[in-house]
Amino acid sequence: MTFLLPLGLLALLTLPIIALLHLIQQRRERRRVPSLQIWRDLQRQTVQHKPRRLPLTLLLLLHLLLAMLLAVALGQPLLEAARGEATHTVIVLDTSTSMAATDESPSRLEAAKAEARRLIASPGRGDSAAVIELSAQPRIVGQSTGNDTSTLLRQLDRMRAGGPDGDLARALNLAQATAQPEAALQIVILTDRALRAAETPTVAGEVRWQIVGADGDNVAIVAFAGRPLRSGQQQLYARVANLGTVPIARTLYLNLDGSRAATEPMRLQPGAEAEWSWPLPAGTTRAEASLSGEDLQPLDDRAAVVVGGNARSDVVLVTTASETTALERALRAQRGLDVRRVSPADYRASADAALVVFDNYLPTTFPAAPVLIVTPPRGQTVVPVTKELGDLTATVINDQRFAAIDFRPVRFQRVVQVETPAWANVAVANGSTPLVLTGQYNNHPIAIWTFDPSASNITNRLAFPLLTAATTRALLPQANDRLLVGTAAPFALRSEDGVSVAAGERLTQPGIYQAQNGTGAVAVNALDADEADLRSRPEPTVNTVSRPVATDDQAELVGRELWKPLVIAGLVVLLFEWLYSNRDSLRRGRALRGKRADT
Repeated sequence: MTFLLPLGLLALLTLPIIALLHLIQQRRERRRVPSLQIWRDLQRQTVQHKPRRLPLTLLLLLHLLLAMLLAVALGQPLLEAARGEATHTVIVLDTSTSMAATDESPSRLEAAKAEARRLIASPGRGDSAAVIELSAQPRIVGQSTGNDTSTLLRQLDRMRAGGPDGDLARALNLAQATAQPEAALQIVILTDRALRAAETPTVAGEVRWQIVGADGDNVAIVAFAGRPLRSGQQQLYARVANLGTVPIARTLYLNLDGSRAATEPMRLQPGAEAEWSWPLPAGTTRAEASLSGEDLQPLDDRAAVVVGGNARSDVVLVTTASETTALERALRAQRGLDVRRVSPADYRASADAALVVFDNYLPTTFPAAPVLIVTPPRGQTVVPVTKELGDLTATVINDQRFAAIDFRPVRFQRVVQVETPAWANVAVANGSTPLVLTGQYNNHPIAIWTFDPSASNITNRLAFPLLTAATTRALLPQANDRLLVGTAAPFALRSEDGVSVAAGERLTQPGIYQAQNGTGAVAVNALDADEADLRSRPEPTVNTVSRPVATDDQAELVGRELWKPLVIAGLVVLLFEWLYSNRDSLRRGRALRGKRADT
């Protein structure tokens, strides 16, 4: 037995105090006599005082037992105590498209989530857990400590499959970042083994692989796109691959604007591919392809594309400039945008605008539309401005939509330092100073340029129209936009089946979606040959090294705590002591009640 609070045992000092009180309470008995005369003439005798002895009464024993029980309870005894090491379990859960395969019921991802729930449930004393999403941009889904796992389990339930291979090295770095010094780190990678690692990561802790699914045959549409011809017409191209080990016989169906346009039977040997191309009739706006039959991965049996590109989006540019600026010219150069310039005094929030651009100005009433803020002014609360900086370059690019832009020759001479809000992501930065922010504000997409384009050399570089195009693409659907299954919806969308997808929500099903603000349509597809290949691959190499944890003196004590049973036993003793002390009064009371009943 071990005591978690040894100082509580000082309460045992009450035992001799109780004994002393009982000894003091032992007095000579006083008796009434009629007279002292009969003792007057008696010879005085020497009285020998005997030492007092502690009376071993039942009342004394009850008091001592009660005090001892409460004193030991204050010491917080631990039965069969042993020093144990707390464990921090990090579950790295693969959410790539291949995890939607149905060889596990109902899918590989759901089987992996069931195993994750088992690992999270019933943690030991001092244990903790975390879940990392293994995707192209890994993230911490949630963490839990002790028995409080309900929030983490709810966050786990919301995870969906879709997207390319995950960045394993970055996910493992996040896993290590969640660990605590006093806990042993255990990382469990839940995957179908259909992932790759561009580098060999090193982990300070234990790494364990848990594989879901098995080798599976799959046929997939791996390419589907519209291509312009020299004649000005459009041509549709499709490619189907047999990513299994047995020959297959399937049929490819092509629908144009909802009507069947072609039926293409095929026979493919293992590893073989077939290609088709079709001229598109004038006026075609959308095309969809689908495969007959069923296989383990239904997401890649459908594909869609939006063609035509005739949709127009109204853009309102609110600026104090009276002449055409480089920003306005870059916006007008974007395909499908109709730009209207207004002054801050003439601006009125309108639901008709597909995009509103505020140049060094923000109104008191925010519009219910996608917004681009260029050089946020001081005194507003959307992104509070702290100070101004100058002569900066873009050194960090966290968003793939901006990765192809060459910022190396660009120098930003006026940049406002802002406090990055919780709803925003830093897409481009100079160290810790944001240059481009993206996110969702008031349920609408928003982008923020913290620099002043007119005060830098970016307007004379190719980076400026590319940055403008990448930003508007993040805010509005463009002609022939194609999104991958598993990516976040850049704006609110609605499928042809009437299913709504909020901005920022993960897209889980292929098909054609209409932007809910009515500005155009986008196609969502899997179209990933690597993720369509459901055959197992060797596990990526992960180097592990020992990780120092807390010493034995710092480790958590484990065992059964006894203070609650001791307190309950003390209360029982206290009740028995009260009944024993008041037995005469209780007896007289019963007798009195009996006499009253007789009368």
